[in-house]
Amino acid sequence: MRFAQLRYLEAALRTGSFRQAAKELDIAQPTITNQIQRLEEELGVGLVIRGAKGVRPTYAAERILPHLVAAVQAERLLREEASAIGGLKLGSVRLGTVPAASQTILPGVVKRLLSDYPNLRFEVEEGPSRMVGRSVLGGHFDAGLVTRLDGIELVPAEHDLLHHIDLLAGRIVLAVPEDHRLAAKNTFEAHDLEGEALIFPAKSSVLRTAFEQLLEGIEARIVYTTNNAQASQHMVRAGVGICMANTLLSSTVSGDGVALIPLPFPWAHASISAIVRKDEARTSAVQALLGLLRDSVKNLRST
Repeated sequence: MRFAQLRYLEAALRTGSFRQAAKELDIAQPTITNQIQRLEEELGVGLVIRGAKGVRPTYAAERILPHLVAAVQAERLLREEASAIGGLKLGSVRLGTVPAASQTILPGVVKRLLSDYPNLRFEVEEGPSRMVGRSVLGGHFDAGLVTRLDGIELVPAEHDLLHHIDLLAGRIVLAVPEDHRLAAKNTFEAHDLEGEALIFPAKSSVLRTAFEQLLEGIEARIVYTTNNAQASQHMVRAGVGICMANTLLSSTVSGDGVALIPLPFPWAHASISAIVRKDEARTSAVQALLGLLRDSVKNLRST
């Protein structure tokens, strides 16, 4: 059994495709197929079920999957720690992030990371907070940047499994047309949204959970659903309806047809936070990323 065979199997099961795994690992597809077959012969069990829609794990593969992921991560850690002795000459970081972090923290961090560590393989995938959280827990991302709201969990048992590093603070607000009746109110209560046309975040967004919590017991009239914050603001500006917005996003501004209403609820305090698994040793590359994130936030706060 070789580490390479374990890497091939882990990538094939995670992506559900020999072709995609070969592309990710930058090797020929027959190599993956042949090496996984050899691993099956050596272990004496079938590991993948091949079908028209790709590959999926057998019962045996599902049983050994946690050990497989741990072994692949251990190999990465060994190689990268050895590299770190010479100044982080190789390594990789897979980062998942919410759009708010892409607009605020990451531009300077990515530039410096690629400049300071030119041989580091750095990949970023953008998505909603729940996707990022689940992917960090599942091992697809080494670290994540998510939006956190007070008292609202991203994924089940996240506080037991994820370590959070709060970076930037903001607020959740309602965005309404400037001529809307709510724009002139000094106070806001949930029942004020009864019967109003609402622009809703998609299900995977943490804002969706916040909106649903706000509307509990109220008949909601959802007219538009999107994860695009700018699209939501355009809809509000056009008078389509009301949306919930995060002040950490550059698109969340008052004026030009939009009024922002602060929400007087504990969960309306938002933050961009870095997340990593508690039970996983961090490579030098991940440690370097976390250090740059902290430095970037200090610079943002001082400007």
